[in-house]
This record gives sequence, structure tokens and C-alpha cells, in this order.
Amino acid sequence: MKTRLAWLARQVTPVFAGAGITLASAPFNLWPLALLAPVAFLLLIKNLTPLQALIKGWLFGLGVFASGASWVYVSIHVHGGTPVPLALLMTALFTAGLAVFFALQAWIWQRFLNGYLWLLTWPALWLLMEVLRSWIFTGFPWLLLGTTHLESPLQGWAPILGVYGVSGLSVLAGLLLTWGLQPHWFHPNPKWQLKLSLPFPPRQAVALGCALVILVSGLPLAQINWTQPQGEPLSAGLVQGNIAQQDKWDPAKRQPIIQHYLNLSKEAGAVEVLLWPETALPLTPRQAQPIIDRALQQAGEKAALVTGLASRVPDQPRFYNSLVTSGQAEEVYHKVKLVPFGEYLPLEAWLRGVIDFFDLPMSSFIPGPQHPASLRVQNTSVAPLICYEVAYPDFSARQAVDTQWLLTVSNDSWFGRSIGPLQHFQIARFRALETGREMARVTNNGITAVLDHQGQIKDRLPQFQSGVLKAEIQPRTGNTPFMLFGSWPLLLACLLLLAWRTLPGKKTC
Repeated sequence: MKTRLAWLARQVTPVFAGAGITLASAPFNLWPLALLAPVAFLLLIKNLTPLQALIKGWLFGLGVFASGASWVYVSIHVHGGTPVPLALLMTALFTAGLAVFFALQAWIWQRFLNGYLWLLTWPALWLLMEVLRSWIFTGFPWLLLGTTHLESPLQGWAPILGVYGVSGLSVLAGLLLTWGLQPHWFHPNPKWQLKLSLPFPPRQAVALGCALVILVSGLPLAQINWTQPQGEPLSAGLVQGNIAQQDKWDPAKRQPIIQHYLNLSKEAGAVEVLLWPETALPLTPRQAQPIIDRALQQAGEKAALVTGLASRVPDQPRFYNSLVTSGQAEEVYHKVKLVPFGEYLPLEAWLRGVIDFFDLPMSSFIPGPQHPASLRVQNTSVAPLICYEVAYPDFSARQAVDTQWLLTVSNDSWFGRSIGPLQHFQIARFRALETGREMARVTNNGITAVLDHQGQIKDRLPQFQSGVLKAEIQPRTGNTPFMLFGSWPLLLACLLLLAWRTLPGKKTC
């Protein structure tokens, strides 16, 4: 019995360690766990064979995504109409598939990297695997370690290194901190008891000092203003319609939805720009123009309106997910980064019609022209980001170059009252911090907010309520280092380090 319990404990431990990354993220925000979870992962696979490490890594990844991304169940079951057993199976397959990235990370470590220079190679490998996860198969840049440091001392590094760089620093700081306090845990035959010896031996003292420098160095960096205000603030009305997802595309609900948005926009009064969320109205731009004109009349003749709409591709039964401007601007932006299954269907010829989830309303979008792209609103240049696009750090940074503020629209009602929308909001805040731009974020049912250039909340609306947020948006000029260089310098440095590490003669300490 004791043997079985011990075996079960060994399997469960990496799952709980992985869940630490979810607890470090919104809405829990226990960011110190972001320092410890990667260390726990390394220690769990330290003395295993590559195959054993792969299994442990998969269990660690399962802990990350089963706790932090299982909110997809709401879309699959509640809005996709999939029966509970099948929805649970699809959610399990989704989280199990994402866990493969951590399994691959553990296998690569034990097969090629374990040993010499582990203090540098483990953070480098972590960073590279986050980049891979954000890119392959259109990418899933969610639950990135760096995002958890939005409120930590490391936040000052975000405009310089971006989220991947902050992830790497987090892993390095956690390793140094743990090694300094418990060096015997990193021995070939570790002793797992907690043991502190004071004063610290020189090597431990150096490790702790380096960890402290990494953590504290972000504080003075956070005081640097990489961008500067330009011109007067814009008065804005951000409209949160709170339309139930099942009502959005119901023809019988179309007129009440239209009237609801007009009533809310009237509450905003005279503003320079009205902002509506992603696919706010169940209409194409041509159909919606008379409604938009009425809303602009209410806001004043000098107002602009920006709204998300589904715009038809000429001569095709396909649509773009678009941002459309009217009034003091007449431009369109088509979303580039589409969500698999939600906005387009992979393997459509085989999957379309198999179950209701594979036939969701408006799941036939096509991507727009490649970015960067900007919109002109009230003589300011705006970086547009529709929903999931805000999760891509380099994409967002390229959009933001030479613009003055960020606009992201979303419809997070797909994920109900889960933690998904709160994670999405944290990600959006990190993009504002990386780019040194104020951001207007307008959503169907929350979180609608205006953020300052450091990702801090200036004002917001409660979730799951209809309302209007009247706020000011300050345009800014200038570019952060991350906007200018992106993630490529760090990516190349990590690749070169790991390539050098695998050369003959670099295998052992």
C-alpha cells in the first residue's frame, strides 16, 4: 500500500508543480510561484532518463493547462452545444496536447543539455519552448511565465526584453534563489529536507546576490518613460453591450441588440471617439452604416466611431473579422491571427457538420492582409488588435510601431465566468507595458478598461454588466526597445547558447 501511495505521489507532484504557473497568473496573481515552478520542474526531471523525463514533463504540462486553460470547455459545451462527455473528452485532448510542449522540453533537456551550464541552459530552453508554443500551429501564447510578472519587480524589463525575456529572467532568478538557499537539492543524489546554514558560504552568497540583483533591477527600469505624451487626450466612450452569446446571431434579437447599442452610446454623450466591441452588431459594414450614423449624431458631428463587424469577402461566402471606423475616420482593419475552431475550421472538408461545435456561427473567417497595419482616428494613429491577436507579443509590438495608442476589441463571452477572460485581460495589460502605449480595451461582457502606458488600470467596467466607460486616452510617441528589436536578439542568443552547449566536450561539468 505504501509503495502504491509513493508511486501516486510521484505522479501527482509534477501536476501540482505545473499548476503553480496558473496560480501565478490572473486572477490569483501569486507571482512568486513563477520563480519556483520552473525550479520544481527541473528538480523533478534532474536524474531521470530522457524517456522518464518526457513523461514527467507531460505531467507537469498537464498541470499547467488542465488548471489554466480548461476554460475552453465553456466554448465547446455551453456555446458549441457539444454533449458533456464529448466536451470533456475534447477539453482533455486539448490540454493533453498542449502538455506535449513541456514533455518535449524535458526530453530535450535530458537528452542534450543536462549538466554543464545548467544555470543558463534551463532558462534558455524555457524561453525557446515558449516561443515555439506561441508559433507552431498558429500558436498558443497563453500562460507565458513572463506575463505573471506584470505586478512584480521584473515588470521593468518588459519594455526592453518583452514577455519571453521576462520569462527567462524569472527562471534564472528562481534557480539562483533556490540554489543559494538549498544547494544540496541540485546534487546528483539530492537531500530534500529544508536546511539553511548561516552565514551562507561564498558560492551560495553569490547566487543569492545575483538573484536579488535580477529581481531588484526591474524597479529602477520601471521608472523609465520610454514614450512621451503627444497632444491632448481623447475623450472616449467605451460601450460594453453584455449581449448573451446565444442571442448574438439570432435574427429575432437583431433589432433589440441594435437599439441597445444606440441607447448605451447615447449615455456616453458628446465624446471624440465611440468604441464598440468585436462583432458588436450582427450586420456587415454596409448594413450597419445607418445605425453607426445614428450613433455618431448622438455623439456629435466631430465624433468618430470604431466597431468590430463581420465584413463579407467580395464574391465569396466568407467573412473577415474586421474593425471599421466611421465619422472622423474611414478605414478598415481585417484580423490576421484567427482562432482555430472559433473563427476558422482546420480540416474543414472533414470536420464541418460532424458535431455542432464544428459549425459555430461565424466560423468561416479568413485572415486579412499581413500587418503591420494602423487606423487613423481623430488625427491619431491607432494600433488595432482584435481579440486573440493581443496575446502575440511580437505581432502586437510591430502593430504598435509609429502609432500613438492601442485598441483591442474582444468578445470573451465565449468563456463565461471562467478564469479565461481574466487571463486575457492580464495579457492585454502586458502588451501596454511592453509598448509604452495607453490601451483602450472594449469587450462585449468585460473586462472593458482603459490602461496607461505601464499597463496599469486607469478605469474599467465590471464584468457581466452593460454600460459605458467614459475615459480619456492619452496618445504617446516614441518606441520601446522591445518594439524596435522584438524577440529575435534573445531568440538567437538562446539558440547559439544551446548549440554551443551541445558541442563535443560540453556534456559534463
